[in-house]
Amino acid sequence: MKKHFTILMLLAALSGGASAAPYVLPSAQPGALTPYDWQPVYAIEGLYSMGDSRHTPDTWGVRGSLNLYSNAINTVRNQFGLYAGFESGSQSEHGLKVDMRKIPLTLGYDLNLALTDHFMIYMGGKAGYAFGHLKASNPHFSSSQHPGGFTFSLGGGIKYQCSESIYLKAGYEFSRTYFRDCHFGSGSQRWTPSQHVISIGVGCLF
Repeated sequence: MKKHFTILMLLAALSGGASAAPYVLPSAQPGALTPYDWQPVYAIEGLYSMGDSRHTPDTWGVRGSLNLYSNAINTVRNQFGLYAGFESGSQSEHGLKVDMRKIPLTLGYDLNLALTDHFMIYMGGKAGYAFGHLKASNPHFSSSQHPGGFTFSLGGGIKYQCSESIYLKAGYEFSRTYFRDCHFGSGSQRWTPSQHVISIGVGCLF
């Protein structure tokens, strides 16, 4: 009996000491993400691009990307990406039909600013090289060219974080491409199509 009483007294003393001790946050486990780690983000977007001249048709397309996304816990997150897209479209005006395809390969950066736990706004840009195909035809002639050149885009939009690993995004960009070795129409007019791009997509964090 005395032995049991002694054990109970020791347990009571230990529990009292533990309750009085200050709470200490556990240290980060090996392999756990910290606010300064970078996560790979895979994204795919649908694109609708409006040409700003009669020589640049509206196009539809898709763009995929592989990004490095900072796991910051504050309101600012950085994102660096590698993008590959495909766009195609055509238009006819005054008997002239213009068909265009464009494959841009770009590097980009987005600055993400958190508004709430789920909503972020972003702004950024991309730059790289675009492979193109242009065909102009009317009842009397047809001309086809395969130019390439520097391309860039600037814009922004909003993201909605559905879960820890999935977000939805919608944005706007102004895009311009400077195609080399391509002269549209008569004379020395060089083809530099500009477009206003609307994008809607989804991203997955792993």
